[in-house]
Amino acid sequence: MKVFSRTEVATLLFMLSIALDPPQLLWVGEVDGAVVLHVRADRLEVEQLAGLPVQRQQVRFYEPLPEDRVTVRLDVIEGRGRVRILEQPRRENDYTLKIGIEDPPRGAGWYVLAIHWNGGRWPAGRGGGVGLPQASRSWLRWEGQVDGEVLIHCAANQCVSEVRSGRPVIGDRHWSSAPMPRAHVPVSLEVVRGRGEVRLVQQPDRTNAYRATVWIRDPQPGASEYAFVLSWPEEQPAPPLVTHPGGRWEGRVDGRVRVRVEGDRAEVEVVSGAPVEGARYTAFRPLPAEDLPQLRVRRLRGRGRVQVIEYPSARNGYQLVFEIDDPQGGAADYQVEVGW
Repeated sequence: MKVFSRTEVATLLFMLSIALDPPQLLWVGEVDGAVVLHVRADRLEVEQLAGLPVQRQQVRFYEPLPEDRVTVRLDVIEGRGRVRILEQPRRENDYTLKIGIEDPPRGAGWYVLAIHWNGGRWPAGRGGGVGLPQASRSWLRWEGQVDGEVLIHCAANQCVSEVRSGRPVIGDRHWSSAPMPRAHVPVSLEVVRGRGEVRLVQQPDRTNAYRATVWIRDPQPGASEYAFVLSWPEEQPAPPLVTHPGGRWEGRVDGRVRVRVEGDRAEVEVVSGAPVEGARYTAFRPLPAEDLPQLRVRRLRGRGRVQVIEYPSARNGYQLVFEIDDPQGGAADYQVEVGW
């Protein structure tokens, strides 16, 4: 008889729960400390109360949280710590849902949360659901006022505007059902609003760091409202990524430093504070020259924050850059494990 691992059991429970009782919001992430998730409409923000920043976060809205008094139910599919609803969405808190996660102090823990509410439509002023792709596709929606010619570069769940002529974009905002994957996926454009020309001029691929670019030209005087939706084939929820140690860095830090790993070597740059003492990197295997979206760093020893600044990509010569921020007075010993 096959014996399932803890990860396999969690994945099976996750898939079964989704099939039997589909949620309106899925949240996945690694928590090392205490955080509060703030959910309003179709946006989720993480407030860090203690510990390290959330790693490998995935957010997927199947419909927005209504701007109405609703009762939210929380199902913890995976998670070892304390997870609870701190505030239900009410008029007094601007219809914001608040969820608290407290992870025990023994490294990062993996959390999968399924969040349910009754009913819900797109809030007023966001098109009433117009311009949303079918449920089998993930999407990212952008809105803003354009006066001239601009490029909108979108990657993951972020969009940045580049003005080619005319005035800066006014009131631009964006939200998404899931991050655009770091993969060569076919992206489609739907123009929701705009009096000028709107075209998808660049598909995401490895050469452009997996970003899609939309060109907008507004020929008439004055700024005008524009809105578009990018969509791509929806991927099934993935099980937790398994990483294996690839190297270990250690040194004595007093301030803020950045460690740059390439191949089987590492260099240290002091951003602020004193020089690093006893810096050493032990490579268990060379860092490969390829994209590693599952790469992670883990603090084995130290009192401050450790986080990834740059993931390996063609743009940076396939280097990993992570930062150590030691906020307290005096030097402290750090040991950081790199895995993929």
